Amino acid sequence: MKENKKYYVPVLCLCLLLILCLSAGILAVSYGDVSIVPIQADNVSSALPATEASYWLRVEMDSGKLYQTALQQTVHIFWKEYDTEGDLTDSSSASGIILSQDGYILTNAHCVSSALAHGDKMQVEMSDGTIYEGTIIGADTVTDVALMKIEATGLNAATVGSSKRLQGCDTIFAVGNPGDDMKFTVTSGIVSGLDRDITFSDGTTLHMFQIDAAVNPGNSGGPVYDIYGRVVGMVTAKYLDLTTEGIGFAIPIDDAMAIAGELKEHGYVPGRPLLGITVQNIAEDYIIKGSPAGVIIFSVEEGLAGDMAGLRRTDIIVSIDGKAITSLEELTAVKRDYKAGDTVTVRFWRGGEFMETRMTFGEVTPEHAVGSVTIDEEEQTRFQEEITGGREDEETEAAEKPEETETEEEAGAEEG
Repeated sequence: MKENKKYYVPVLCLCLLLILCLSAGILAVSYGDVSIVPIQADNVSSALPATEASYWLRVEMDSGKLYQTALQQTVHIFWKEYDTEGDLTDSSSASGIILSQDGYILTNAHCVSSALAHGDKMQVEMSDGTIYEGTIIGADTVTDVALMKIEATGLNAATVGSSKRLQGCDTIFAVGNPGDDMKFTVTSGIVSGLDRDITFSDGTTLHMFQIDAAVNPGNSGGPVYDIYGRVVGMVTAKYLDLTTEGIGFAIPIDDAMAIAGELKEHGYVPGRPLLGITVQNIAEDYIIKGSPAGVIIFSVEEGLAGDMAGLRRTDIIVSIDGKAITSLEELTAVKRDYKAGDTVTVRFWRGGEFMETRMTFGEVTPEHAVGSVTIDEEEQTRFQEEITGGREDEETEAAEKPEETETEEEAGAEEG
């Protein structure tokens, strides 16, 4: 009997420990509607700074609360144009994210492009139906980020998370306005992929992450939330193909907020290189006998970089500083290596021969922006005739040779 007594204390302690653990479990289960997310050793280690560790020490937001919060932090932005008879001629509809209590709103640059082109303001609708007039602070077409402002106070500003901490299969929620009859729609999904570089038809390439939550054109500019109710991205694009579905893309919130800060301070992103020309890929109808691969100049804006360098309409740019340019995508990619004020050598084809000129990039500003330009069918036809109809014989080619060729050579340009 005496030998058994020595086990009483350890056994008693063990029982008390089990009772405490069970009590803690019961307490956790009965703690309202929230669930405590366990901290894994892989996510947070004792070596991490407190600020880093605290990012993960969060309580998963109840789905109902997240839904209500998201509605208060998401807006519907729209623009409409009417003719003199009052008939609707053009419109756009998208989404936005409330960034501050005093009315700063984040959205996509392409969502405000129509209003910018017409010098108009956007209309901003809250989930309760209240409508404000929105002023566009700035729009950066390079990153497809825009910042707006409405005159309001006491708004429910979004809690901004960090897209750098996103991982594949993380649960996310997308909020936006996929249609006038389905405004303020919430869809759910996962992070399907990270670090996606997506190139659009105008040559713009955006760095985004992929999601499988259902999104549609009106979702552009809307928030992507994590399970803690933090905004980690901004819906920007959807892969459209009859054979695929569930492939959407969002701009990482870290990238978007960095651009928003520049737009708030300057109205644009300083240092963006500007050529001051409008270019197109060379269509099959544009092919001229002996012409090289490149991008063809549709227009040159007077007084800007391309004009100062002597470039002309219908010139075909083939390289910049020796880097081949055969498409809009390549031109956009090459421009990323430079900033406003940098000087480069542009090689181009004109009148049946190659030429070179030195060009100093200007700077993209609200007055001189970069973006896709709509060219109507009549303009396009005239352009095509100008290219193919004026260069079919050597006599015409000789007549169209630039008068300033000698000036360009004297300035140091070399014929290739």
